[in-house]
Amino acid sequence: MAEAAQNPFDTLPIETNQHIASYLDNELDLCRYRRICHSTHDAVDADRCSFWRRRFLTTFEKPNWPGGSNERYKITYQKRKRALMFGAKFKVAISNTGKDVGKQITKGIQALEVLRDLIVDSFSDKREGMDDAAYESLNMDHILRFIVNQDLLEVVFLPDRRSSKDVHCLPKQLLQTIQVMLAPAMLSLEYRHLLSSHFGYPQSQYTAYGTATEHPIFGGCNNLDINMEWVLHHLNFWKYHMVRRDEQTLYNAFKDLDDDETPRFWNQRLKTGGNKLGTYWKGCYAYVEREVILDIRAGLGQDGMIQDEFNGEADEGSFQDLRLQFVDGGEDAWPWQFEQHLHSLTAPVSRAKTRAQHRSATPEGIAGFKPQNFQFGGEGHDATEDFCAQGWLNALPPQQGIPGWQRMTMMKYFRDPDTNAIDDDALWAYEGVVLPGGQIMLGRWWSPGDGTGNSMYSGPFILWCVDGPKNADFDADVDDDVL
Repeated sequence: MAEAAQNPFDTLPIETNQHIASYLDNELDLCRYRRICHSTHDAVDADRCSFWRRRFLTTFEKPNWPGGSNERYKITYQKRKRALMFGAKFKVAISNTGKDVGKQITKGIQALEVLRDLIVDSFSDKREGMDDAAYESLNMDHILRFIVNQDLLEVVFLPDRRSSKDVHCLPKQLLQTIQVMLAPAMLSLEYRHLLSSHFGYPQSQYTAYGTATEHPIFGGCNNLDINMEWVLHHLNFWKYHMVRRDEQTLYNAFKDLDDDETPRFWNQRLKTGGNKLGTYWKGCYAYVEREVILDIRAGLGQDGMIQDEFNGEADEGSFQDLRLQFVDGGEDAWPWQFEQHLHSLTAPVSRAKTRAQHRSATPEGIAGFKPQNFQFGGEGHDATEDFCAQGWLNALPPQQGIPGWQRMTMMKYFRDPDTNAIDDDALWAYEGVVLPGGQIMLGRWWSPGDGTGNSMYSGPFILWCVDGPKNADFDADVDDDVL
């Protein structure tokens, strides 16, 4: 009787079989390879799962763990791959329509958790001072592919058709936080085909012009929790005007921007605590006349379109330019009338927790959290005039497990050309949120001398960083005396 042919994999060292497995990019091929024989199975799952650590680190960036066993790398790798490959039907999960709603909700939760972890770990291998072009984030590649392959950005403020409050649903705060982190894709013509649905614009306009009393930006027991739904409404407002061709408001001006002048994703590892920002910024503010803003706040925009205006008297929309520079002037260089309206230096007030706040996912980041302040000055060009600016950045704790958020307060003002004194009758206050990575900030402007409380005159603004060589002309025109 002839001897049975020896399995060739049995003759190879385990390291060689592992090396062969490392070339199998397709997960189905890896599963088939693992099932060939004991030797291939051991190459993948034996040797204390060392294969999985290597496979993880060649597929994703280094995780934000204080330590981690090979088994943890295996479990995390498989969870991430399942979520990224199969995703979820978020329209089904949110609207609660369809026969597999429960399954899609479960898959949606897993996908959101994976996206959060990919965001937190992104750029973890980038060295200090490394040029952006020299580093490619593996995690960002996965995130961007997920955006293209799934409908996560198509369901911003998709109506929830649940018939019962007891129906299982996606975690709203985590969903909205992830969508906010994807703001550069929401504000991008490259992904416009994914943004054909514009749900909830009337409500977003209503929120954008709401007062600080009725629509606060921050809350929680320490006033350090970001009202993420409020932030998402502001993004939805700007998305509607910038990437929607039919509106013909900011679309043409936005379309004419060069690639390096549009909103960008973060390009560094996110961390808790204050971060200084880039120097050059573009942005926009929206406004309506005082009598019209009362109509919006009364809900009249829900039934019929109320047209917004932008950046003063600009034709067909335009964007303002701003240059920032961080200074060490301290509190003594911060005008008292600015602090009176912005409360930039006021410490957060600790209040009793509500039952809901005890269940919040945010307070776990407050333990050991130390807020940091950075002061900045600046000068900008509007549609019709130049202006000065001064402000502060205040660090915020992680939100839904994602670090790097900051509160921004800024006073836009003008100086008397003869005396160089601040014109106290022409102050414009700004307060908002800097998204992790420091590339985008958005929030509320208001006129401090034109009503308070529910009668304040206010509206939305957005700014995004455009650091790069094309800003040299703007830099040459800036008066350094104001910085």
